[in-house]
Amino acid sequence: MIKFFLIFLILKIIITNCENNGYSKGYGVGIVFPDAKCLSYVGDLIDQPLCNNRLYNGGNNIYSTVSLVNNKNISSQELSKIEILKSFEALTFLQDQCDDLLFTQFSLCDLNFSPCVETVQKITPVQNVSLPQRLCKSVCERMVSNCPRLSLKIDCSISFLFPELGTEYNLTQYGYTENKGLYKVPCIDPTDGYNKIANQTELIQACPYPLLLKNSSDPKYSPNKGYTYLPPTNCVLTCPMPNYTKNQWQRVYDMAKTLSSISFVCACYNILTFGILNRKRKSKYNICITLMSTSIALVYLTDIIKFGYGIEEFLCPEPGRSAVQNDAACGITGAMFHFGITYCCCWAMTMSIVLFCSVKRIKLFYFRHFMIGNTIFTIITTVILLSAKKMIAGTGYIECWVRERWFVITLFWLPCGIGLAIGIFCIGGVIHEIYNISKKVNIRESEFILRQIKPFSLVFSVAGSFLYLFIFFFDVERKIDSYKDAVADYVLCLLSGGSEETCFTTGPNYTSFFIFYFFIRVFGVLFFSIYGTSRVARDIWSEVVFDEVRSRLSQSESVISRNNSRTDISIGKNNNSKSSNNSKNSNNSKNSNNSSDNDSKSIELEKK
Repeated sequence: MIKFFLIFLILKIIITNCENNGYSKGYGVGIVFPDAKCLSYVGDLIDQPLCNNRLYNGGNNIYSTVSLVNNKNISSQELSKIEILKSFEALTFLQDQCDDLLFTQFSLCDLNFSPCVETVQKITPVQNVSLPQRLCKSVCERMVSNCPRLSLKIDCSISFLFPELGTEYNLTQYGYTENKGLYKVPCIDPTDGYNKIANQTELIQACPYPLLLKNSSDPKYSPNKGYTYLPPTNCVLTCPMPNYTKNQWQRVYDMAKTLSSISFVCACYNILTFGILNRKRKSKYNICITLMSTSIALVYLTDIIKFGYGIEEFLCPEPGRSAVQNDAACGITGAMFHFGITYCCCWAMTMSIVLFCSVKRIKLFYFRHFMIGNTIFTIITTVILLSAKKMIAGTGYIECWVRERWFVITLFWLPCGIGLAIGIFCIGGVIHEIYNISKKVNIRESEFILRQIKPFSLVFSVAGSFLYLFIFFFDVERKIDSYKDAVADYVLCLLSGGSEETCFTTGPNYTSFFIFYFFIRVFGVLFFSIYGTSRVARDIWSEVVFDEVRSRLSQSESVISRNNSRTDISIGKNNNSKSSNNSKNSNNSKNSNNSSDNDSKSIELEKK
């Protein structure tokens, strides 16, 4: 709407020039709006200083009109505030390219909020007329010479806006008769007023939405607190990094949440199977599987904590600020993530070495030495990173971890890369040795291939995934400077009227970025498919179930035997009581018989 208004204004000036050639040299042609008024400055935007204390006349008399915008009457001052804000946003990003931008800000304030001169009835008997004072051409030329980029937007040859001496307004219809009805209003030069307060005034910075303005000199908003400043300004990038759309970020979050939960359950299954329930197969190989699964479960536990906390609140505790180690949740999960991923790599290497030495019949030093070495290395690297306070969420990531290039290369990628390379070499040696043995015992080639599916799967899946992560990381590091340089295009898009839905920074390809985080979170499922579904795992569960059934059966048999023994004892007691009664009865009968015999004998003696 403003552009159409300016076009109309210029056409009006051209027509007026054609109709009247009586204008003085050095004066521009002015247009009179009868409804214009001289009003006080309406004030700056909330939380955004603009032209307070920067206006030529202190803001007491500002030329003001009313325009119809979207069927609403809006003051020219409100429209000018929008325009001056856009101008200040552009100047903010020109600090390293221009000189004396503070003077430019003063001048732009007077250009957009022109001082106002109001005629009196003596001069214009018909009615009082309000007229704007324009900036002198010399002021415009000083602005452009200090900042050549302004010449793309400002043309100092337009006498309507930048007259050499002043502006003449045709007030004939308002009763002004002097100088052929042309009323002269001198141009203004804010240099004197600027020189008086320049040393006490700072350049006003403004940031286009959605960038945020912070004070980088305030320790509360220092870069090590998680703010990403865009030099040479105090504008900070939004969090998360505007590399992708909100929908694309949400898809990454949903994938990480779902896959981490599944992988955590799979890792816990391996821990339960090979570590807790396994009582008869305490081999070094199974110990490695248990510790690898424990390590990777720790990694996925950090995701569960993040999503329980709220992923956006976790990554961006405050607007424009990424989480850092001083944020407790970031520090704890960062340490857990590094410990888990590093410990997992160490035990993957150890498992490969154990297998290789077993097949080659190489005498290996004590297994506990691996345990001590892996644990000490992982703890030391974690402590170093925590001591250096290198755990941060960063812009464009979905977890807290080390982001500084040399720290992450020295303490993770280099040692873990060497360890996994040793592991790949050992697994290759194992497969080669098994192949040689198979040829000697006449195992068919198809059977040999079937037996090696899981070792091959382990080698190519783990090594391939790690190789992709390695390539992706160093590709991003190689392009990091170009990504930073491309932020200028993002800012230019915002300054040109773009929004957060249409303007994006340049970052890694979204598909590559998505796959990177997919591989990190798929290891739990991968380990489960290789180890959790193996014959050994099935045997462990079978033994557990069989032992449980057998113990229950033995308990049932013992209960039955106890009941039977109790029944036998009671029956024995009854038989004993019956036999004692019978013996008593027989004795009684014998006694009675003896007494009867004695009686008969005595009778016989008497008879005799």
